Order: sequence, then C-alpha cells, then structure tokens
Amino acid sequence: MPQVDPKRNCGPEDAYEPPILRPTKTKDQLPEVEEKPRPDGRRNDQLRPFYMKTGIITKAQGSVYIEQGQTKVVAAVYGPKEVLKREDFSLKGKVMCEFKYMPFSRAATYSEPRQTFEEKVISKTIAEAMEGVIILSKFPKSEVLISIQMIEDDGGTLSLAMTAASVALIDAKIEVRDLVIGCTIRFYNGGRILVDPTAEEEHTKTSEGAGFHLAVMPSLSQVTALKQAGKIEQGQARECIEACWEGCLRIATAVKKLLEETLGEQPG
Repeated sequence: MPQVDPKRNCGPEDAYEPPILRPTKTKDQLPEVEEKPRPDGRRNDQLRPFYMKTGIITKAQGSVYIEQGQTKVVAAVYGPKEVLKREDFSLKGKVMCEFKYMPFSRAATYSEPRQTFEEKVISKTIAEAMEGVIILSKFPKSEVLISIQMIEDDGGTLSLAMTAASVALIDAKIEVRDLVIGCTIRFYNGGRILVDPTAEEEHTKTSEGAGFHLAVMPSLSQVTALKQAGKIEQGQARECIEACWEGCLRIATAVKKLLEETLGEQPG
C-alpha cells in the first residue's frame, strides 16, 4: 500500500484533473507566430539588461537597487522588530510591505502622497508572497517591514518588485526557503508572446490579449504568486505560464551570479 503524507489533503482515488488544467492544444498544434521586431529591437523571448547592487541603504538591515531595462526599483528591509501591540502578538513573525511609486516614476504626473489603491494591492500581493518564503517561526512576536520604491516604471513593475524584495531579505540575512524571482509576459490575440514587456507593450488594452505576472522559487520549483489580466484560452494560458517560468529561471541565474559575487566580496 503506498504511503500517504498525513499533512497533505489528498483527493479521493477516483479524482480527475479539472478541465481547466487539461491542455486543449499541444505546442505542435498551436499556430506558429511570425517573429516581429519589438520597438527596442529585442526578440519576443529576450529579456532586458539586468543590473543589481545590494547594501545601498546603510540604515536598513538589507537593501538592493535593481534595474531591468528602464524599470528601476529600490527595496529595503527593516527588522525583524519586536511587535509592541498586544493584539498583534503571534508565535510566528509577520511580514509588512509598503510599495510606493516615486512622483517622477511614470510619464504622467503622479504626486499622490498616500498609497493609492493600486499600491495597496501590490503591497499586499508582495507581503503574501514573502510570507511563504520567510521562515517566520524563527521570528516569534516580531515583524519584518519591506519598503519598496519604484523609481522608474517601464513595465514589469510587480515582477521586479518581487525580485527586489526577495534579494533585500537575503541581504538582511533573514532566513528564507529560496529566492523569489518574478517575470512578466504580454500575450496578444494573434498568438504573440512578449517576455519582459516594456510599459508601452504591457499597457495595451486587455481586449487585445492578456498579461501575466509570475513569481517563483526556482530551486524549489514552486509558484509564490500568479496574476493575470485579460481573457485567454486554456492552451494559450499554459504556454504563457511556461514562457513566464522560463523567464524567471533566466533571471534567477543572473541574480544568483550577482549575489555570489557580492557575498564573496563581504568580509567573513
């Protein structure tokens, strides 16, 4: 008799895969899409140049500055700090995230001093993703604050913010299960898939396709966050997620290499 994991909620023996998870078309059956040059000259599956530097904010426990193309973000980690309010007591640590666009980060004028609804949603999404990565049992009665500032938004904001938050946690020497790497793709109704789109490519009307933001733990092969905007067929959605996953793995290779170089330069 096969062993059963007592902590896993297993389905009945006669369970079947939900129809939404069944591929309607294989890759061989999907129509071939003509490779068209993108405005910046990249191929459809090509990532933008990536740059990263850690330890840029001395007052934070961990911090990082990341550029991916013209999208630029700064993330800082403060804590773990003891929770003073009695009602916030927990045997597991808490993760708080504050995401904010800088006033000059977008082409349009943006000067809202308080968090907008969009910023609150992004903050909550990142906090929930990091809760599954940080080993919170190591920080009872404590909270970790992740502060993220988007300096320039040229597409892939959520995905790059996810990556920056994860690297800042590692720079703060907070125990995590794995890196979190994010990637964005843009799908057009004709079947064209653009990996790591710019703001111009990403903000096309959702009626003309769909967009995906995926965040994964590459070493554990687990998904920590997935966001979709727009309608898409099941088979095409599977292909988009696979393209997004491949993009995450390629970004992870660059991040790991840069982290190894940075950690190798630190004394001790």
